[in-house]
Amino acid sequence: MEVMEDGNLMDKVHILIQRDMEYYKEKQAVLQETICPGIIGGRLDFPRSASFAAMKLVLWWEEEFVAAYKKPSGFLQKMKGPPKDDSECLPEACEGIVKDSDPSKFASLISKSADQLLEHLHILTQEALDHADLTVLTGTIGASALLKNCLWFYMQKMNNTKSNDVDQLQKGYKKYHEMCEALAERLLDLHCRLLSLYILQDAECLDWENHKPFFESERGSYTIQMWWLYMQGTREDLWNTVPPKMAQRVFAGMLNESLTILAVRYTQSSPSEARSKLHIVDISNLLLCVAQLLPSICDTAKEFIGFSNNGGSKILRDVHTKCQELLSCLLLRGSPLNDLHKVFKKGADNADMFKSRTTELTPWIVFALPNIFKDYPKTATKITDLHPDVCIALELMVLLAQPQPNWSLLIKVLCMKKCKILQMILDVCMNNYNVEMQRVVTDDFGCEAFLCPGDGSCRNVSASSVILSPVHYYDLIMSATEVLLYIGNDEDLSDVLLPIITKHADWDKCFERRHVWNQIRPPWYEAVLNLASPLIPTITETIINAIQTGASMYQAMSLTLALFSHFWDCSNPSLTRIASLLHESIPADTTPMNNSALLQILVSALYSALLRRSEAHTKEVKFDEAEPNVDKSQLRRSVSSFDASSSSPESIALAVAEALCSIDEDNKHTDQIEEFLEQARSCRRDVDFVASGVSRVESYQQMAEVLVSDLLLSTSGKKSLKSLYHFVKHNSEWIYQKLGVSEEKDENIPNRVVSNPSLLLHTMFHIGYRQFDQLLTGDWQPKWFSSLQTPMGLNLERVWTQLSHRWEFRNITSPHLSSHDVHVINNITSLIKQ
Repeated sequence: MEVMEDGNLMDKVHILIQRDMEYYKEKQAVLQETICPGIIGGRLDFPRSASFAAMKLVLWWEEEFVAAYKKPSGFLQKMKGPPKDDSECLPEACEGIVKDSDPSKFASLISKSADQLLEHLHILTQEALDHADLTVLTGTIGASALLKNCLWFYMQKMNNTKSNDVDQLQKGYKKYHEMCEALAERLLDLHCRLLSLYILQDAECLDWENHKPFFESERGSYTIQMWWLYMQGTREDLWNTVPPKMAQRVFAGMLNESLTILAVRYTQSSPSEARSKLHIVDISNLLLCVAQLLPSICDTAKEFIGFSNNGGSKILRDVHTKCQELLSCLLLRGSPLNDLHKVFKKGADNADMFKSRTTELTPWIVFALPNIFKDYPKTATKITDLHPDVCIALELMVLLAQPQPNWSLLIKVLCMKKCKILQMILDVCMNNYNVEMQRVVTDDFGCEAFLCPGDGSCRNVSASSVILSPVHYYDLIMSATEVLLYIGNDEDLSDVLLPIITKHADWDKCFERRHVWNQIRPPWYEAVLNLASPLIPTITETIINAIQTGASMYQAMSLTLALFSHFWDCSNPSLTRIASLLHESIPADTTPMNNSALLQILVSALYSALLRRSEAHTKEVKFDEAEPNVDKSQLRRSVSSFDASSSSPESIALAVAEALCSIDEDNKHTDQIEEFLEQARSCRRDVDFVASGVSRVESYQQMAEVLVSDLLLSTSGKKSLKSLYHFVKHNSEWIYQKLGVSEEKDENIPNRVVSNPSLLLHTMFHIGYRQFDQLLTGDWQPKWFSSLQTPMGLNLERVWTQLSHRWEFRNITSPHLSSHDVHVINNITSLIKQ
């Protein structure tokens, strides 16, 4: 789409809206631009895509900000890839454009242009609703969400400016916020109308009084199956088109509204004898379906199983309440008459179903997840009272059902129950990683989508192979180690990490002082070296500058140790802990530098940084000058006899790296080394909250959020979490099997890069592990008597309301009832009505 790039902002916006409307009228679609996957969601709930018009307006706004304030706002993050031209210091939209403006005009221009585009979005929204066009509607949602977030960002940047300017932006932000909420309501309303008017309507299935069995009693009704298919398809569409939090709210509303219709329908119907089986089968199918859909609208396992109903979401409380009513209906209408008689003959005062629930765990979820709950946990008053494997499985179900990765929940799942999942991943990866290889350093280029930060963290795990390759295993081991090093305490590291590391042959080779130069290292050792990364760049540049200004190599080595000592307070406390633990485990025939694992780690990290610096080539423009063809071996031979004043920084870096390999020889720096190591020992941190290790993540959600936020501040932390999430997501069935909650018969091997997509027919006829209508076919035999003895807080009136809808109680003279059945029915009736 061609738009005007020069001129007044308001004129450009007017032309942009014209072009966007022309495009819509011609294509009946909105031109959209993809937003970087690393930006989607988050605190501001960024959309997955936005209209071209919204994206262009954001770029023009940033252009106006730069013109007014002479610096970028930060909303468009600086690209870290190769610069497109010499104006890299400006945002990507402002390259080559020189403008001048006034801060006082900025807020006014932004506000007026935002109002103009808002009117345009209103028109597109009405068109989308008139034609029930979900694609156009989601396009306007993405545009509104992007502009709302941009306005919020400018409001934060201008907090210290005139209140009038901020007020203008605040009014615009409020309008876009209301627009987003209204669009979400419209989207929800559209789906609810489709569900209630079409999906949940079928005259043949809903003819409860018909005396002819539905489909010869060989299957359940079409409506539940179509509802299940529609809900799954819509969830996938919402997850891929709408901002994540909004998608979750819309799906929650759909589930709640449709469940209201179904709950009323099935609890108040009075089916004939021929249709009674259909009624019971439909309710059982419905409860199984809801148990699979519910994790998508929950944030924690507590919400999923009903432990936090009192203070949680109203929609979640409603869903649990309706499902509990459906379970009561199913038990009272579907249980054999003999089981009902056994329960009621105890009397209302002694029957368990009349007692108040002693646990917050909702009985319906236990019934609907038979693969996880083998029996009802009557003594569980909090989620930690459940079996450890059950707790992990429930949290994992919630994690994998989210519209975007929930990083704090991922950390919790990995670290629960003494890092059980993390230990499983490390163990299987270490057993399959049987090659020696150098760490693959990828270019930190982004996806080049809109708002991409360009640090490479938005890239997905390579899916070039079907099964995991050595590179995948390398990344997984390094990622799991990095997470454990960051969160664990001494006990966690010694109980979880060290046994896995030390059981493999030659694990200690990287601590041999003669191998300090060797770049082929175990992945767990690379993760340990990453702990030193905050110190290394400054030390590297300082040493090179010192050599360039005339320092000798002896002075450079002394300066290196002095810098280690000077910056030690900035080091990660985990570095000292893991170095101490590894030092105690090193065999007697392995000798690290100065007999110190910590010094070996620091020198190895600095050596690698200097080596990378030596291989970097600065781009210079040269005319009529041939570049000398000098290979690396010649460069290495010249290290001992180079002239620092005439050498390049790359040559100096290589010379310093080679000198580091003998920093502890000939007692030249022994006293300084010992002084530094003594400082490291004395500065070892012993903070109280660190002492709790991984247990703090499981106990306190806020702590998990704080820790994961710190991890996400670094590029390596982002990539580690993404690698672990990718493995867990695509090998989840193997984890479920290890936890003992899977009903999959074939053993899964944890080597998948991408899980096999579920076939449409399988999705349509299966609920989780189970086929539809298992209650009808006899493949599933619920424990009716045990379920009837579950405390559910029922009263005699509610019980009789359901029993009176059973065909046996309404038609006691039926020839299909034996004399024994008639006697049981009369006894139950007298017991309840007495």
